[in-house]
Amino acid sequence: MKSIADVVRRAGWIHSAGGTGPYLSLRARIPSLTRQQVDYSVCRDFDLVEVLAVRESMMLVPREDVAVALAAGRRGTIARFSRLPIDAEELDALAQTIIEMIGDRERTAGELRSCIPSRLIADLGDEGKRAGFGSTLPVALRLLQSQGRILRTGEHSRLDAKRYSYRRWPSSIPIGEGPRDLDAALAERFARWVVAPGVDDFAFFAGTGKTAAKKALAAAPSTGAPPPLAKGVLLLPFRDPHFELRRDSDEATRRHNTIVADGELAGIWEFDPAEQRIVWRTFRNVRGVEAAVGETERFIRDELGDHKFYPFDHGKTRSSRLAALNAS
Repeated sequence: MKSIADVVRRAGWIHSAGGTGPYLSLRARIPSLTRQQVDYSVCRDFDLVEVLAVRESMMLVPREDVAVALAAGRRGTIARFSRLPIDAEELDALAQTIIEMIGDRERTAGELRSCIPSRLIADLGDEGKRAGFGSTLPVALRLLQSQGRILRTGEHSRLDAKRYSYRRWPSSIPIGEGPRDLDAALAERFARWVVAPGVDDFAFFAGTGKTAAKKALAAAPSTGAPPPLAKGVLLLPFRDPHFELRRDSDEATRRHNTIVADGELAGIWEFDPAEQRIVWRTFRNVRGVEAAVGETERFIRDELGDHKFYPFDHGKTRSSRLAALNAS
């Protein structure tokens, strides 16, 4: 059986975002996979590492890609925080205090806030709130993650934890030096994951300009076509690499989980937590879709309990997606 990390090497880095998508992306490519095996690989064995990567997105990457992913995460982080009213020296002092307070333990953001002197945490006002940061504490945590100094861990070692803790970066995950040319390093990987990669696709993925993207892709070594998805019907989660790496995909792939038949988009689906079932529709007749739906439904019920795009994927957000499916 191919390894979990090898799936990501061949298919592309996987968005995590605190949801259950990674479990479904990996299981679609290794049907016998269990939740426990994924959690162990990510949270214990570190074959895959969840890091702040391109466009400040939390992603699962193979451990040998950590340095490249972190460099991409720093680029996005620095660009975003440079627009906020933050004193660099004060932020560095707060970051160092966080490291000291974590020590050899795991600490939640709430625990850190309660034990760090309030004078070290600056309020960012309305400007910070508009950017999603009420104070410099979450900014410092994001900065430390991008530097490979702390690692975010899920409660009870789960990717889809409702609450996260932070620990010092484990010595068992070597980072090494970052790439001399970040765009080139990202393009080399992107060209392995996508057939005939487009400039717009890569520019969006890497968070870089189109001129830089075109130059990097032109120099990327040709490795041939990546391995296709398995034949038959598969249920993929929202933001699965199969569609996420292609910006010209059908609009439905940007709003819903997808049904794929022999690698092609064939339908969409959502999980209804109230009825504990998958609501789905296909765009054409697809042989075997009922069986695939049933298998995925059982996996979600038995091992995940629910399928969320991110931790707070409920209420109107989920209801609107379900309503769109039920109305079709």
